[in-house]
Amino acid sequence: MGPSVRFRFGVGLWWRIAGVGGALGAALTLAACGGGTKDAVGSFFQAGVEQKEIDPELIRPAVLCPPVEVQLGTEALRRTSGEGDDEKLRWQASITKTARECTKTEAGVAMRVGVSGRIVEGALGGPAKFELPVRIAVREGSETTYSKLHKVIVNRTGTSQSWALVDEAIVVKDPNATQILVGFDGG
Repeated sequence: MGPSVRFRFGVGLWWRIAGVGGALGAALTLAACGGGTKDAVGSFFQAGVEQKEIDPELIRPAVLCPPVEVQLGTEALRRTSGEGDDEKLRWQASITKTARECTKTEAGVAMRVGVSGRIVEGALGGPAKFELPVRIAVREGSETTYSKLHKVIVNRTGTSQSWALVDEAIVVKDPNATQILVGFDGG
């Protein structure tokens, strides 16, 4: 068993060496044949291909877009009839998602900030129309450069209703040092 295994291994090894050597030889032969940009290999790979100019917008670096954070303690808003437990709850609204989109401008980075959530009827029931106070603020470094209170009108058609808001008026100068905060105001 020993000699036949050696023989097979030896022949397989020689075939592999011959194959690699043949491929290397063919590559060297092709490289030696050509000259300049109009060599046989180059013209083969570029046959029928016309050169096109690339749109610079396609290779433009992505715009840094600061994240949106829900301010701690402002993610929910509850209305009850008096003080106390959940049995006196009329309705509760919550922020469930945030989003942002950024575009580079001459003034800095223009942002569209989106906030959405749900409003749920409580045990005592609530009105069919709600006004949710949602604040969007921008802090650049230690300075608040933008703060706007939005009144989101929600017409409830069932015990639970989605709501959404998009603010398109935000411009930041340095997205690296910017914090976007959202939340209910006056909770």
